[in-house]
Amino acid sequence: MYDVVALGELLIDFMQNGSSDNENPVFEANPGGAPCNVLAMLAGLGYQTAFIGKVGEDSFGRMLGKTIQETGISAEGLVYDQNVNTTLAFVHSLAGGDRDFSFYRNPGADIMLTEHEVSKKLIEQCRIFHFGSLSLTNEPTESATKSAVAFAKNAGKLISFDPNYREPLWERKEQAKEAVWYGIGECDILKIADNEIKWLTGLENYDEGVQVIKARSRAKLINVTLGSQGSLAYYLDCKVCGKPFLSDKTIDTTGAGDTFCAGVLRFVLEHGLDRLKESDLEEMLLFANAAASIVTTRKGALRSMPDKREIENLIWGSRKNQQEHKDVKTFPVMLRSVDKVKAFVDDMSQIQGDVLLSVGKYVIDAKSIMGIFSLDLSNPLQLEIEDWKEEYAAVVEKYLY
Repeated sequence: MYDVVALGELLIDFMQNGSSDNENPVFEANPGGAPCNVLAMLAGLGYQTAFIGKVGEDSFGRMLGKTIQETGISAEGLVYDQNVNTTLAFVHSLAGGDRDFSFYRNPGADIMLTEHEVSKKLIEQCRIFHFGSLSLTNEPTESATKSAVAFAKNAGKLISFDPNYREPLWERKEQAKEAVWYGIGECDILKIADNEIKWLTGLENYDEGVQVIKARSRAKLINVTLGSQGSLAYYLDCKVCGKPFLSDKTIDTTGAGDTFCAGVLRFVLEHGLDRLKESDLEEMLLFANAAASIVTTRKGALRSMPDKREIENLIWGSRKNQQEHKDVKTFPVMLRSVDKVKAFVDDMSQIQGDVLLSVGKYVIDAKSIMGIFSLDLSNPLQLEIEDWKEEYAAVVEKYLY
């Protein structure tokens, strides 16, 4: 019996090593692929996982097969193809921690998986079936993926989907959107990034974007990752914000979203998807955000997943720091116009330390303009400044309610 089975790409990531502005970057080869990153994290937490996909019968493919087994993932569903090469990706680091991807995949082995090569036996034995959009870019793997999803649904399995949009892999944006909407329409659990919501719906406001998604989805749980701003969870009519665990040791954000996704699936494996409370969602985001933060301090992802002890230690340390925190001041503020919000964010960016805005239990980083626009600005907001200094008083006064 497997807890999670995932279908998708397994490839070699050539990660840029050194400064992002280096004109002659050095690349280091790492095993990669979003579905296997998710499985590796779960395997490290003690869950039974299996992968379905295809690699070339070459040195890269054999290395990938060996690596996933070493991380605790069953390779029973991994197919080796003598007629096509293993897919390669070059990952360039950009300023601010973002990345640029270049793929050698014309075709690559991962998109040559056929319907009859998909192990239905593995899907029958799992509790959650997970997939992404990269296996929907080309035939025959698109048909293989859709067949697997249909089989999993008919077998009563929970379906998890992460768009993981990579523009270079799609011939047309409309083709990509159609594929992502397909995945959204089939899943019970959705993990989607903030920039993907904007790309997919054309909306800046997360709440509005999620409402558009809900209208076309059967998903019970929708999670939005906000990068360094944390994450959001939408469950039925409930919305919860998870604060980020920021680190000055961050060197590579590759795999952070996959690690977060694994943290969410871990929670669902333990608690299910029925009758969840706000406190449950807060616990879920706390664990997932902490795990994602740790993996950004390491190169690669598949071999770099944190274990439960590391994650719990980070959470415990954060709580201890909060208890010992310096002087905290709170103020009611009003931000009713776009110009007011922009000026407010500019002013808050000059303040050192955490600056938060809250409505009820929903908390957002006051330095995030997109986050603020997701709040109801018709009513007063609670501003909280940690590590208060008297010099901040003149700045705050302009916005007091």
